[in-house]
Amino acid sequence: METLSLSPPTLDMAQWKDYTCREQMIYKRILPTVSVALMVRKGRTELADVPACDSLNPGHLQLVSKLKNPSGSCSVDVSAMWWEIAGVKEPCIITACEYAVSLWKPLDTGQWEKMYSWHFAEVPVLQIVPMPDVCNLVCVALGNLEIREIRALLCSSDGGCEKQVLLRTGNIHAVLGLTKRRLVSSSRTLCDQQVEIMTFAEGGSEEKQFLMPPEETVLTFAEVQGTQEALLGTTIMNNIVIWNLKTGQLLKKMHIGDSYQASVCHKAYSEMGLLFVVLSHPCAKEREPSGSPVFQLIAINPKTARSVGVMLYCLPQGQAGRFLEGDVKDHFAAAVLTSGTIAIWDLLLGHCTALLPPISDQNWSFVKWSGTDSHLLAGQKDGNIFVYLIS
Repeated sequence: METLSLSPPTLDMAQWKDYTCREQMIYKRILPTVSVALMVRKGRTELADVPACDSLNPGHLQLVSKLKNPSGSCSVDVSAMWWEIAGVKEPCIITACEYAVSLWKPLDTGQWEKMYSWHFAEVPVLQIVPMPDVCNLVCVALGNLEIREIRALLCSSDGGCEKQVLLRTGNIHAVLGLTKRRLVSSSRTLCDQQVEIMTFAEGGSEEKQFLMPPEETVLTFAEVQGTQEALLGTTIMNNIVIWNLKTGQLLKKMHIGDSYQASVCHKAYSEMGLLFVVLSHPCAKEREPSGSPVFQLIAINPKTARSVGVMLYCLPQGQAGRFLEGDVKDHFAAAVLTSGTIAIWDLLLGHCTALLPPISDQNWSFVKWSGTDSHLLAGQKDGNIFVYLIS
């Protein structure tokens, strides 16, 4: 069994002794298939060497289909969701260009047919905001450098007409689709910050709820798997905040250290009273002794606000680049690097398992895990979308 150590950058032996016996025991059982051993050297905990991956083989990724978005504008995002067409739910792909969003349904030939398109005349599309457990509804964020609008995209009941609904405007910093037909977003005015939950009823109406805002700007959200009605956010000051979605109460603010600035939260899990959070580090240095860090798993005790690093997910030797954008699903993480390559990690094994270099001299621009199956969606700015199966 692979043995890894906890690696908080500021945790010394004296601090470790302050942890309760129960906390120490739980930290040693961070992942179901990984044993975490504490290695104390020179009064500090250090990261043990992670075994190098024996086979960085692109064959782990099997290309199953490809679609070309004919729009003349630059492609910006992709997603996959269920959409009911002619009474049948289909696993569809959503593509976003600067001024159009299109929905594609699969054909028996392995090709894709465009079914609907929503067009935007003034404000360009920045990202697709999928709704995890909703059929026939997707949201998009529009703006230039920052989000200025959030819109819902849907079709008429007979499927014959595309519709847009403006949900929110302003200086929006973060948005995320949640389970139970909910959408969370944060925005800031000159005076204060608003964190808003919008719930979509089956009939199409929306209900709004406001969460208690922290003093700092919220940059990303993550729903906490394993705990109902819990929402996590990361702030501009490298703090993690957690809310009770039922009451709207801000429960805790926890600092996660200053080793990596502007960390982005992708996933959060609850296990045995602890939070396990997967972060990416866009501002990390490309060259560090253990390799270029892209993702990190940390463990947090929400009662004491103590946090500890569990594992750094670094690029293999010989690979360069920093995190540009990425996605996490289950125990897999994928990232587009500044080098134009896509890298994939198995979070349980702890190392990079596949690399996907640029195709036809075109760098990769975005990557997403499918919300309908285990496929990986990878896109280029020219409109090419590739669908891979992880084998």
